[in-house]
Amino acid sequence: MSTFIHQIPLEILELVCDELETRDLASLVGTCRDTYHRTINRLAQRYTEVHLDFSQDSFNHIHAIANNKVMREQVHRLVVMTPEPYLGRNLEWQRSAAGHIHSPLQIPAVQRFRNDLVEKLTNCRSFVMSPVRTKFVPEEADINDSEHFNPDDAAGILLEIIADTSLPMKLFWYGTGVNYTSSIMDIQRLPKNLFTNPTFKSGWGQLENLHLDHKLTPYNYSFILNMILHAPHLRKIYLSLAPRDLAIEFFSDLAQSASLPSSLERIAICFTSIRAADLIKILNHSRQTLRRVILDDIGGLSSDMSKLQSQLPGCFPQLETVDFNKCQ
Repeated sequence: MSTFIHQIPLEILELVCDELETRDLASLVGTCRDTYHRTINRLAQRYTEVHLDFSQDSFNHIHAIANNKVMREQVHRLVVMTPEPYLGRNLEWQRSAAGHIHSPLQIPAVQRFRNDLVEKLTNCRSFVMSPVRTKFVPEEADINDSEHFNPDDAAGILLEIIADTSLPMKLFWYGTGVNYTSSIMDIQRLPKNLFTNPTFKSGWGQLENLHLDHKLTPYNYSFILNMILHAPHLRKIYLSLAPRDLAIEFFSDLAQSASLPSSLERIAICFTSIRAADLIKILNHSRQTLRRVILDDIGGLSSDMSKLQSQLPGCFPQLETVDFNKCQ
């Protein structure tokens, strides 16, 4: 078998690999040393995005990838999108009096994961948290909200790792996900004093792409504002914030801040409300770099819409696209 595969031209073998399911391709890669060297790159390319559910098995899987010199180079994103009751299985999580996971970096599996990120998965600087619900998820009454490990706990641990290591971030996607009804960004579950931590600010300050889809509350209002204002090098931002009355106040505060990122290339504001004057102030901070503006299902603009549509293209020298959809 080994001799036969070795005789197949590499370009043909790679075409065969591309047709195989990942499990079958992994089996082929493991048949012998020669086959391994001829096919490992094709397998590695399947792992640019690795899913993480904070279970022991999930951490073991990532550790195995991190220990493979070929595969670890391909990993660019870690994605958390497992239904909530299945997050954090087979590990003991202790919660602090303040509400967040107590000393997560002291848990051996998390500590090893932290080391893998820093030392081996050096191209992995994007985190995506988009929790989902499925028909297999227990009803709300069956879930002890104060006890179970939820997406906020996952986000909190990733933020703790940034605070501990100054991990230079590229993308941080943190939102409610598809068909997800539980509240997300419960400030109790998130680390405290992040934005006064110089180590955290060093890593977070290199963030290029921030995606936030959240329900604003008086408790998480400042946290969300700080996530934006402590990322001075953002190039892309997506903001979907409700309820609309609180969002109007939020965008007013954002527009008046001198720390607002000034080199944004794409701004997407969706399913929320903002006053036209505040929108213009936010856009003006990135006057020389802005290439695309997306406004989708926005309230608060009303009579200023036609004026905005006519004036925006002439005010921003790099602007290529302005998308308006269901703005009122």
